[in-house]
Amino acid sequence: MKIILQLLICILISLGSSAQGVNKHGQINATSNLVNQFGAIGQSGLTANGRLISPSIRGSFNALDFDGGDNYAMAQPGVYFNSDFTIECWVKPRSFGNWARVIDFGNGAGVNNVMLAYTEGTSGYPAFHIEGSQFAANTQLQLDVWSHLAVTLVGNVGTIYINGVESGSQIMATPQNILREFCFIGRSNWWEFDPNSDATFDELRIYNYGKSEAQIDAEMHIEALGNEAGLVALYNFNQGNAGGLNGGITTLNDASGNGNTSNLLNFAMDGNTSNFVIGAPLGDGLSAQTAGSTAFSIKQSFPSSPDGIYWIRNLNINGGAPFQVYADMTTDGGGWTLIMCNASNGSWDYANAISLNTSAPSINSNYSIIGWADYLKRSSSGFQYMIDANQRRSYGGIWTANGAYSFTHGSNSQTDVTLNTKFGINGSQGTWDYSDGSIEQRMPWYSDCSGYITTSDDCGGGSWWGTLISTEGWSPAPWMADNCGSVGCMQDPGTIWYWVR
Repeated sequence: MKIILQLLICILISLGSSAQGVNKHGQINATSNLVNQFGAIGQSGLTANGRLISPSIRGSFNALDFDGGDNYAMAQPGVYFNSDFTIECWVKPRSFGNWARVIDFGNGAGVNNVMLAYTEGTSGYPAFHIEGSQFAANTQLQLDVWSHLAVTLVGNVGTIYINGVESGSQIMATPQNILREFCFIGRSNWWEFDPNSDATFDELRIYNYGKSEAQIDAEMHIEALGNEAGLVALYNFNQGNAGGLNGGITTLNDASGNGNTSNLLNFAMDGNTSNFVIGAPLGDGLSAQTAGSTAFSIKQSFPSSPDGIYWIRNLNINGGAPFQVYADMTTDGGGWTLIMCNASNGSWDYANAISLNTSAPSINSNYSIIGWADYLKRSSSGFQYMIDANQRRSYGGIWTANGAYSFTHGSNSQTDVTLNTKFGINGSQGTWDYSDGSIEQRMPWYSDCSGYITTSDDCGGGSWWGTLISTEGWSPAPWMADNCGSVGCMQDPGTIWYWVR
């Protein structure tokens, strides 16, 4: 049911958004290098530099919701602050409870406190406090809208930034180099007077230096990997299942590797409040500096994103450096990453079937990042893959993998797949059926025989239809020869495409 609901949500988003989009500098397409360094123009709200800041679904990248009741998180005791620093967090407030906190690290009320509140009093203007000195931003937050908050201390100057833009500064105290015992997230050290937070938080980061406005602006839409210089603590909230049953999770991971784990206290861990929920928009994918996590996350956070080249960043791929992919942002709600294009039979072998021309994504020439595809699917199981041949949205379909399947699996055993959409020609309803002489009912597997990437039970010669990459002799691989129905067969389709979301 959860998979079906996710699919319905994606379809509704697609219907409510334009299938095409134009960025500030020109439309993105397969041949254009003109990309907007700030992001596609969206429909739900823009930051000062043009980024969309109202998110939708981001796959498995979560946030943590605080419901304004008695739930909060408490980090390990530590110094955390003793000179220059930066605190950053994406915040989506539902109400402006009196001095509602993002964090309040100290030794009790009025003792060594370093505090970021998303509202001064009930005003909706974020506030910054260091050991008795404090001030408020000059920009008010909106309720039920994601905003990025950052505060820095450089020397004795404290500054507040909202969505990457400075929103006030003041001379501030320097925090003492002292152990802080009561390190609250979503709670006040003045807890008898101030309510707990009624908001959703994502990407809470603490650094041991003061970032510049340019650094904040450049990095706020990028999910931190945990190995960034100067990280003291990183709570990215990527735990559990968004809106699901997460009762077994009682601690909040510190992804910085510094061991600043937080205890989760009084969370319901069921439903869309007081639980892990869908996260904030981070990457629009239109430059290396704003690389997204997957094509799916980009599409859902930036619904008007068109088909074309995007930047992706994943710690497990390319050493964590951003790389480019081609994304289909149109078909069935969009968010598809191209993992293979087979347009010419001659250059393939067993090794490069999963890794070929990885830095040059193309829908017109040979290309494969199948070896990276397991890191680009939106979940370990329940993810979808798409295959089309001869022309886009033709002679193939869209499937859901119902197990924790791998794109580089070396046997024909991954058969628990559901055919969601059957392609005929150019998006029409297909008439083909599973067959030994066509596509078979299994996820394509990685073989060392005649069909390197194939759906066939037997990848050897004579019974290897439904193959995506093969040895020489086909254009580009043996595809559909039997049980084709009224649409007809397609033995040599010329080009085959393989996608994941």
